[in-house]
Amino acid sequence: MGLPECGLPVDRLPQCWSDDVRMNALFAPFRLKTANPESWDMKMKFWSDMLRQWCKFRREPIVSSADAKVAFQRKGRTPACMDIVVEEMFRNGEISPISKYQQILHNGPEGWVKWGARWAFKPAAFALTAMVSLLPARQTLDNDGLPKASIDSTQRFVVESVIKEQATELLENYPPGEERIGTVEELMRHCDYKQSRESFELLLGWLVSQGTAVKKGDVVKLADPDKKAAAVTEGDEALVKLISAERRLEGDSIRLAREVAAADAEARAAMQLGNKLAAKNHLRRKHKIAQRLERCNAALDNVRHLQQQLRDVHVNAAIVDTYKILNGTVFGTLDLKC
Repeated sequence: MGLPECGLPVDRLPQCWSDDVRMNALFAPFRLKTANPESWDMKMKFWSDMLRQWCKFRREPIVSSADAKVAFQRKGRTPACMDIVVEEMFRNGEISPISKYQQILHNGPEGWVKWGARWAFKPAAFALTAMVSLLPARQTLDNDGLPKASIDSTQRFVVESVIKEQATELLENYPPGEERIGTVEELMRHCDYKQSRESFELLLGWLVSQGTAVKKGDVVKLADPDKKAAAVTEGDEALVKLISAERRLEGDSIRLAREVAAADAEARAAMQLGNKLAAKNHLRRKHKIAQRLERCNAALDNVRHLQQQLRDVHVNAAIVDTYKILNGTVFGTLDLKC
């Protein structure tokens, strides 16, 4: 039987999972490492490997000790050693605070450096997002003389190997033909990303840290595989606005076309029943909706024309100036209630 809820299926569990004696030892709290270093390292490797495998299976780079305890339940028990496992992985750089890639995405790679510098001058209170340097050099012991973790079990971390793998896969398998630039929501939609926006932003943050993505304001730009991302230009920002406008107008156009067809059908039905007044009212409504549809389609044509111009040139100040001039007219049209 596999792990409950978000755990691993039976075919991914290690063979020793069915061995009660072995699993009792692995679920027990850590003893002092000096007492048996080889056993300590073996236990640490077992659980760190399980955490990585669990994250890969869920396609989520985020992990916390509290969540892992729930996922790795066995016969009503949870691993009593998980806090130490997570803390040790943090010490070794195998996992990082979730805020790391959030900071990098929104503030650039230098944002994480500044974030860490601020913590360097705070007292070693071992807050949830403290840097590794703030963890005690010597392991804390509990009342029973067993190692005690200094992090909170609810603190969430990013597994570095998992986020690297998933972010690289995102970049390399990005659907051909789709724009490699847009808002976070648009990029998620382009690649049909099924996990949370939070996780997607972490992947983007990792790509920014590698120079294969850049973000400016709400615009995120992905590089082609094996290339570095170019800076977001004014033309890029204009293109993203136009793409968003196109999507909204396409939706409005489809909706209005349906309303025109419905009004026409209602007018015909009223005529068949001999109700000329009702038919006339339906036709009047159809005419008004058709006018709105015409304006909507005209705005859509303008948006697509501007998009094509922006795509046809690499950097063309004249096109950007045209966009600025039309920004008040075309986008004024977009504000119409189609």
